[in-house]
Amino acid sequence: MVKPFVSIVLCVYNGEQFLKEQLDSVLSQTYPNFELLILDDCSTDNSFALAAAYAEKHSNIRLLQNDTNLGFNRNFEKGIQLSNGDLIAICDQDDIWLPTKIEELADHIGSAVLIYSNSELMDEHGQPTNKTLDHNLIHLNRPSYSAFLESNFITGHTCIFKKELIPYILPLPASINYYDWWIGMVAAYVGEVKYYDKTLTRYRIHTDSVMQQEKQQAETRLAQMERKQKVLRAFTEMAFVKPRDRQFVERFLLKKKSAGKGIIQYINCYLFLLQHHRALYPWYAKSFVKKLNFIRKQCH
Repeated sequence: MVKPFVSIVLCVYNGEQFLKEQLDSVLSQTYPNFELLILDDCSTDNSFALAAAYAEKHSNIRLLQNDTNLGFNRNFEKGIQLSNGDLIAICDQDDIWLPTKIEELADHIGSAVLIYSNSELMDEHGQPTNKTLDHNLIHLNRPSYSAFLESNFITGHTCIFKKELIPYILPLPASINYYDWWIGMVAAYVGEVKYYDKTLTRYRIHTDSVMQQEKQQAETRLAQMERKQKVLRAFTEMAFVKPRDRQFVERFLLKKKSAGKGIIQYINCYLFLLQHHRALYPWYAKSFVKKLNFIRKQCH
C-alpha cells in the first residue's frame, strides 16, 4: 500500500542557529514519502545558504526565497499553497522532531481532517524542562469549533492536516495573528480533529521565539479581547459557517464585550459562559470549582 505523500512546510527567518538540528531531524524521519518545502523569508543571516547546502544533497527538498519579507503568517500561507502533498505538516525552524513523528501522525489520522500531538519543552540550549506543551490541558477527540472561541490549544508544529482543508483555511484572514488558531478552529468546524496522545516534538523555548516575544509585550486585556474578536468575526464571515453557529459566536462576543458595562451585564455574561461551559472549555483541566472562578475571570 502506497503511503500518502506528505508536504512538510518549513518557514525560515534568521534561523541559522538552530536550523541544522531541525533539518537533520526532519530528514531522519522514518516516513519515506515526503517533500520538504523550505521558504526563506529574506533572512539576513546564513539561513538560506545553509538550507541551499541541504537542498543540493537531498532531492526531496524544494527551496524558495521570498522577494520581500512576508511575515510568518503569509509565509506559511504561501508554503501551504505550494504544497503537493495529500497531507501537510507545519514545521518551525528551531524545534527537533522525533524520528517517527510523520509516520505516526499519518498512520493515525484516519477519517479526521487534522491530527495533532504533544511536545516536550526544551530550553534555548536544548536541555529538557520536564514539561510538555499540553501539561495543563485535557484533550478530546472531535472538539467543537466552540472550544476555540476563548483560546487556541492546537499548535502548528504539532499537527498534520489533509489537503481537503486548504480551501476552507486559505486565504488566511488579514485580521488573524496566529495561523494555527485559525486552522484548528476551521478544521473542527468542517471535519473531525483528532488528538494523538504522544510527544513527537521537542519544542524550543528561547528569547527570540515568537511566543516569547509576544509574552514580553505589555498587552492590555482590552487589546487581547480586540485581537480575539477579530479572529472570531472573521470566522463568522466565512460562507461555510451556518447561521445558527454564526449567531452563537456573535452572542459570545456580545456577552463578553458588554460584561464590563454593569453588574447585570456581568451576570448575563457569567450565566451564558456557565451554560455553555462544556462546549467552550472542554480543555480546562482543573476542578469544576476552579472552573467557576475561571469563568468569572473571562467576564472581566
